[in-house]
Amino acid sequence: MHISLSVKLVLATTCTIAASKPNMSLQCHQFPDELVEFSSQFQEPEPPLIKTEFRTAFLQHKWDDQGRSNIVIRVWYSSPSQRLVVINEAFNGAFGSSTFDYSNTTSDGLVDNTLILFSPNGAMLPVYRDYVNSNFPLFEDDMLVKGGTVFSGLVERLLVGQVASWSILYQGAIPLTVFVDACGAVLGYDYWAPFLRTRVVTNFFDTTVVPVDL
Repeated sequence: MHISLSVKLVLATTCTIAASKPNMSLQCHQFPDELVEFSSQFQEPEPPLIKTEFRTAFLQHKWDDQGRSNIVIRVWYSSPSQRLVVINEAFNGAFGSSTFDYSNTTSDGLVDNTLILFSPNGAMLPVYRDYVNSNFPLFEDDMLVKGGTVFSGLVERLLVGQVASWSILYQGAIPLTVFVDACGAVLGYDYWAPFLRTRVVTNFFDTTVVPVDL
């Protein structure tokens, strides 16, 4: 991971968030009548292959029954070819870059996570590293195909417009809905977990499908 990446990407996001628009073409948000649930032509589609090398800004809200309610805006880099997800953010005048190394996981699915922080003057703050239950999936191109995924209908998503929703049990245990445009790009996901009555809603925007060098 290139350390300078964090500062550059977070600055780009915070400066353009209000004006950002998805860079996908219009046809990527147009679906045939066969996918409209109450159309007489409806047929449940086969799950698509998805485009998994991308960078995106995203808005996420996570809450649970312990009184936690967190809303964040961050930048996401996804590289299944490198088995990496990198999340960059800015908070309290500092910059942070969190790397999830999916090539290094435990038997129960925890992911090697390294967090690097930079103070406003550029000094590196203490580094955190541990195995965690990642909130940021590594999307595989055949994830929906292999997962017994169910088509959940066409929906309007904040910041991007109409997308197809697909429901899957992530890691065989977590109810996950993945939102995919007509061109196969992932544009967000929602999930819930019963133990702490946790709910997470994630909306991608200003997504670029491109190989990512981390």
